[in-house]
Amino acid sequence: MHGEEFLGRDSQLSEDEDDSFVFTTKPHAFGGAVLSPKHARELTPSLCLGIASALSSEFSRKNIIPYTLWITEAWRVLGWAEPSAALFWEMATMYHTLYLAGRVESDENIPPILSCGSHSSMGSAPQLEQNKLNKQKYSSTAKELPVWLIGTFLLLHCEESIYRVESNTSEVRSGVEGIWQQKQLPTRMRSHASQQDHYTCYILRHLRKILLLSAVPHNDEAVRACMTLAAMPPASTSVISDVSVVEKWHQEEHSNIGINISLSVEDLEKLHFVLQPSLGGGIDDPPVDYGQFLWNEIYRDVSITAGASIPLGEVERLIRQQLTDSYQKHLCPEMSIAKISLNDPPDNQPADKGRGYQKELTYTNLRGTTIFLKPESTETQHLHDLVISDCSDAHFYLLQPFEHVTISFCSGCTIVVGAVAGLLYILDCEKTQLTSAARRLLISNSSDVLSHIFTPSPPLLVGDNRNCQLAPYNTYYEGLREDLLATGLAAAVLQDPPLSPSSTSTATSWPLQCASNKWKQPVELSKLEIPQVDEDSSNIATDDAAMQTPILLPASEFNILFVPFVSNPRKETEEPAISEPLESQYNQMLAEILQLSPFRLPIEYERHSLGKADRMKNLQSLMKTLSEEQRARLEDELNRGFRDWLVTSGNLRQVLDLVHLERRGGV
Repeated sequence: MHGEEFLGRDSQLSEDEDDSFVFTTKPHAFGGAVLSPKHARELTPSLCLGIASALSSEFSRKNIIPYTLWITEAWRVLGWAEPSAALFWEMATMYHTLYLAGRVESDENIPPILSCGSHSSMGSAPQLEQNKLNKQKYSSTAKELPVWLIGTFLLLHCEESIYRVESNTSEVRSGVEGIWQQKQLPTRMRSHASQQDHYTCYILRHLRKILLLSAVPHNDEAVRACMTLAAMPPASTSVISDVSVVEKWHQEEHSNIGINISLSVEDLEKLHFVLQPSLGGGIDDPPVDYGQFLWNEIYRDVSITAGASIPLGEVERLIRQQLTDSYQKHLCPEMSIAKISLNDPPDNQPADKGRGYQKELTYTNLRGTTIFLKPESTETQHLHDLVISDCSDAHFYLLQPFEHVTISFCSGCTIVVGAVAGLLYILDCEKTQLTSAARRLLISNSSDVLSHIFTPSPPLLVGDNRNCQLAPYNTYYEGLREDLLATGLAAAVLQDPPLSPSSTSTATSWPLQCASNKWKQPVELSKLEIPQVDEDSSNIATDDAAMQTPILLPASEFNILFVPFVSNPRKETEEPAISEPLESQYNQMLAEILQLSPFRLPIEYERHSLGKADRMKNLQSLMKTLSEEQRARLEDELNRGFRDWLVTSGNLRQVLDLVHLERRGGV
């Protein structure tokens, strides 16, 4: 903590930075491209085109296919059993929902997911009227998905570095300590930036396939071109980070197949699934019209007309040029510094939210500091993507909603993230505690990570995870309910008659309905298709090391997390309560968390938390029976022990950070 504002990376453009439009690879769908090691080894780009062609032939008159057809074709073409095919479908549905939401310039929240994996994931009975327009706008539910999305998302699973993550074993890392150190990681895993470079090279290598898939199944020429490429011999899967070599391979693998096919403006809009402006673009910028942009770049003096189309070869040339320029700039980056202000705006002056700030917020290379983002006060807001990378011994309180979150190469951190509409991706972390609500949690190649989580989907464990624990959500802060609504993790239940007008708290104006919390039902990807063995079948020998089950945090070790934030209006009304005994303050805060949190704790965890409050009450009662001299001696001893704990645990630095923040009005 230095100066009046925290420093972060890549969150805001400097005034003199070139603001010309450049698009880059969108990394988020790559993070969710997970398969069992066996399927990851067997999947090839040719198979992806083959199944896309087969689905197009089955439903040539429709752009969408039902779940039942996908299950059948996944088994016939790919050899996937239903658990793997169903997981792919769930992940694709999540990305498709967010893709559609990102294409609409609207202040509406993301449609709520109230029953993961069911056909009612777009809403529930108490809010059918409220969500009628949403259902029309987001027409694809869990029952059906477009062919182009299935083919494109499947193609992303072939990226070689993803396979390395999924098949990573103990030989990749020399010992548990220091797994986050860059020198012990494979080349492609050294930073979030290097991952982005690999994804860009992969898109460049398979750009022709991606453009062809954007035109299936309605374009017969594109379908035939996919069939032709699918019949060609499999190409090398080596990871290449030289764009000149990648371009050569692309030409050798694709030749001139499909290069003269015409792509409509609607086809080009699907590029939003794999491309984005640099750093995601401005947080308040309208969605990019890729069809209009590409037309203007290619035909500068010709106005676009209804039904206009562009030859695939021209589109490919321009996109390749853009991605290559972006990649080369990334090799010698001139990092801009973001100033994340923690101060409230002056009175009577609206907060200029997002002005100059990029969609992607990045915190990297932070050591021994505390980062705090207060909840947004506006009712409607666009969602940032969040990246926390290569940080150690830091505390993050990021009390805002996000679209996707990636936490990588972190050690000894405590991280609180408000709510995540998509994927919360934990990669190569150790000794880190996380609290968040997310549609999907994915933990990969991590050690001693404790996740207090609300998620309507079973957590996914990928690669070599050791001593990772899962626990129920353990905090509450003002603004959590709004964050859950904004990210589609909850729905407001309309009541008739409405609540009493005397209720003035907007956060509790309407009860929330959430899906059941699947925190204690993790899925290890390597065991996804292993048949379940009956408990009585004890005579079947198994490898204990290979068949370890994920660890659920015992209730006896569960702790409530008190977020150090009180809004200014509440601070003014509760200022006199500061003089109350610590025991009363603790019990009041605990009662508020248990009462206001929309996630009910399992009974054994709630009982343990209340037991701590009872022990504090008993201690206060016993202290009242002591003489003044005995009480003073005991208080001195307790204070000395507490100070020693602050120093030895490293929490003294966080306390000093929070004191500094409070003086500035940030907490």
